Amino acid sequence: MAHGYGKTALVTGASTGIGRELAAVFAEHGYNLVVVARDVAKLESLAGELYDAYGTSVTVVPKDLSKATAPQQIFKAVNEAGIHIDVLINNAGFGTFKSFGETPLSRVTEMVAVNVAALTALSHLFAGPMIENKEGRILNVASVAAFNPTPGAAVYGATKAFVLSLTEALSEELKPYNIAVTALCPGLTETEFSRNATGKAGPNPAVPNFMKLDARQVAREGFEALHANEVIRINGLAYQLGVEWLRYTPRSVARTIGGMFGKQLEDGF
Repeated sequence: MAHGYGKTALVTGASTGIGRELAAVFAEHGYNLVVVARDVAKLESLAGELYDAYGTSVTVVPKDLSKATAPQQIFKAVNEAGIHIDVLINNAGFGTFKSFGETPLSRVTEMVAVNVAALTALSHLFAGPMIENKEGRILNVASVAAFNPTPGAAVYGATKAFVLSLTEALSEELKPYNIAVTALCPGLTETEFSRNATGKAGPNPAVPNFMKLDARQVAREGFEALHANEVIRINGLAYQLGVEWLRYTPRSVARTIGGMFGKQLEDGF
């Protein structure tokens, strides 16, 4: 329980879903928090809940990570508040389960901005002080979609492949500075993600319950993996087996199966 006493974790996308659960798990283990998302009301509600439950100091920084200037503004706000970030948690992200041609260009570019550009900028900004202090941790929330092309969610899968690749590379680069970098790779998780990605409330009977993960459990595993210095954590036995199977599967077959799965997810999960 004493992992984080006196330390501070910054969580992006903290207002809902896995991000909210990550904030709660880190608070439970003694971390103070900086929480980032667009919805200031939800962030302030979360801050109150975590203070009441754990006595956690929570700094609210409302920002829209689709804006190019947001990462620098977050970094500046934290520095001006005199807060040292010991753990950076890049959780913010979203997807769209729709064909590439049917997805509006604005949605595509926003997805790349949040899932890739903001994550990369925040990692670069906050890694600097960690390198100077020779200590720190970065948790990047990727996805099992990172391991296979995802027709029907092509851009989302590509952004998560980027996150996984960046995480693996940084884990080696930053190791000499005592900085752990972990990619958390959940599968389908019961959050608002599905409704936001499809516009449909679900549940989808075509998606079996064993493929649906609990957000709090995903967050707990992310916390454990980061503090165990694991580079990659895949959540759920079904997804672990699926990723292992992909290693021995011809790419053409993997693409076909990915497309079939993507088609099912157009109705959410």
